[in-house]
Amino acid sequence: MDTRFCSFLPLALLLLLAQKGYTQCNPFFNQPLSPRPTNYDINVTLNDRTKTLDAQQVIRFSNQSPEPVSALRFYLYFNAFKNTESSFLKGTTQIFGQGFTNRQPDEWGWIEVRQLTTEDGADLTAGMRFIQPDDCNAADQTVLEVPLDKPVLPGETATFHLDWHAKVPKTIARAGYSQDFFFLCHWFPQLGVFEKSDTGAWDWNCHQFFRQTEFYADFGVYDVHITTDSRFVLGASGCLVDEKNNGNGTTTRHFHVEDVIDFAWTAYPRFTVREDRWRDVQIRLLIPPEHADLGPRYLHALKYALEYLDKHVGKYPYPSITVVDPPFHGLRSGLMEYPTLITAGTFYGMPESLHNMESLVVHEFVHQYFMGMVASNEKEEPWLDEGFVTYFEDRIIDAAYGDKHALVDVFGYRFDNRELTRLEYTTMRNPREGTVARPGWLFTDSNYKALLYSKTATTLRTLQALVGEAKMDRIIKAYFEHWKFRHPRGSDFMAVLKTELMAEPDTVFAQQVYHLVETSIYHAVVLDYSVTRITNEILPASQGIFGKTSSGFTYRDGSGQGGVLSKVEVHRKGDWVFPVEILVTFEDGSTQLLHWSGVEGMKVFEFPGPSRVVSAQIDPLRKLSLDVDLNNNSLTLQPRKAPLWKYAAKAIFWIQNLMEAVSFLV
Repeated sequence: MDTRFCSFLPLALLLLLAQKGYTQCNPFFNQPLSPRPTNYDINVTLNDRTKTLDAQQVIRFSNQSPEPVSALRFYLYFNAFKNTESSFLKGTTQIFGQGFTNRQPDEWGWIEVRQLTTEDGADLTAGMRFIQPDDCNAADQTVLEVPLDKPVLPGETATFHLDWHAKVPKTIARAGYSQDFFFLCHWFPQLGVFEKSDTGAWDWNCHQFFRQTEFYADFGVYDVHITTDSRFVLGASGCLVDEKNNGNGTTTRHFHVEDVIDFAWTAYPRFTVREDRWRDVQIRLLIPPEHADLGPRYLHALKYALEYLDKHVGKYPYPSITVVDPPFHGLRSGLMEYPTLITAGTFYGMPESLHNMESLVVHEFVHQYFMGMVASNEKEEPWLDEGFVTYFEDRIIDAAYGDKHALVDVFGYRFDNRELTRLEYTTMRNPREGTVARPGWLFTDSNYKALLYSKTATTLRTLQALVGEAKMDRIIKAYFEHWKFRHPRGSDFMAVLKTELMAEPDTVFAQQVYHLVETSIYHAVVLDYSVTRITNEILPASQGIFGKTSSGFTYRDGSGQGGVLSKVEVHRKGDWVFPVEILVTFEDGSTQLLHWSGVEGMKVFEFPGPSRVVSAQIDPLRKLSLDVDLNNNSLTLQPRKAPLWKYAAKAIFWIQNLMEAVSFLV
């Protein structure tokens, strides 16, 4: 325990800690951080030979709504891996590049609630039934509904006892086993969220498990006792508070974590454990021996992320963070986030010039804020999590390792994180494939990441470029502080955004910026401006009769040097209108900065004068990262090599995609 905790703890709690002697960290908060409507006490045993789980589970549910609750709804995610007719697996033969149609009987997974009773002893098991609220697929068993013998009234807390058994699948969609490596995520019967819908009705928000959705649950306290063969090294959400050798070759470990929306754990006999600290946060890295030399890189990136988010978003309140680097054969469990536990992924000998592994661990850690603490609905509005996380991943990695070479610096090819993010969106075959603000199950495999992650992050990057980093941080901090532990919706973020923007003196500009973000998230349109032509016409010297009256007429014969009429033609090629700046440069070195509303589809600017136009550039400060083709934003009458760099950047983008694909194919 870090003694810096001591000055903040009451004497009685200090005495308790001294008696307990926590191995890792103190997981108990003096004051709850969340409403804690759902709390879990789970005793589970892993049989690593049969790949099964047996558990007794207690759920304490507090009805914090104004309506009585007459039934419970549980997620049973393991049943998504039961057969090819589940809504998760139906209609595809591969998940993350992994085929699953030739599985042996013992490689499938499932979960069965054997008994469910109330604190009063009423047996509710007979009334249990699977429901399919989203797609009516009768074969899907990922949502279990249980009618109650009596409703849980507003303000009441009810306790339920479950006895359940599960078969752990061979790893699929990150959950399961690979040889003797186990990763258990979304592994237990978990209540949905009882909340008010957009229409004002109170009910369970408990969707089926689809390929393009992640997870949504409520805040609570978890006490989890895990019994495994003693040879396993364990990692889990929260802190290890007790460990007991059972004398029969097994060990029971007790983990505790508070004010989180989920609990995950892992077991592997060959983990190397590295421990570190950042301020009051205990860091635990579980890494296979073959990757041990890469451990310092993980720890450096994670501590940098902790520092950065503390400064730019808010405090990380939990006492621990565990990083799991799976063995090579278990890499399909990597690259995912769970409360106070994240999984990364790398390869032996990862070069120092590639920061992919650092980028991944930072991405998953940022989820602790937007998936974990803010806890928006990842199923219905995944952009509020993945988009914000990708935006901060880009900021953190580029700040840690330097713009223009933060991600890749190989043989002169230099590339940073935000460039990769932008390219992922702008290289879509059709950026109009759909809006960002829609449920995850409405996306396809091809546009899910490009729109949810990359377009959202690029939108936030554009917002930052328009208002400045300091103002952007104030917006994010206002959103985070107001909505942490409260399940905000997209409309809540947009309300914070409007309030913060309209506090600025220039309300016209504020409205323009607000509508840019709104358009990007809620509409499927394309931003694309182009400089299409520059002409310079040498005008003849003046010739003819000049003057107002005949008595004062003068004649000019056209001798001497005339002026120049330069024209710059610009086009709005996309259907998204936003005001832009145009920087025009003349042969004598002078410049003019123009402001174009963009309303017209095409506009010609004329420049009569002594000097020719040599170049024009739309958005010269590159604020509008959402512009899908930056190559056509400028035109010059002098040859330039800059476009070659842009094509090189695209080449690196595809290399990065190839590397990510390989990580799922091993």
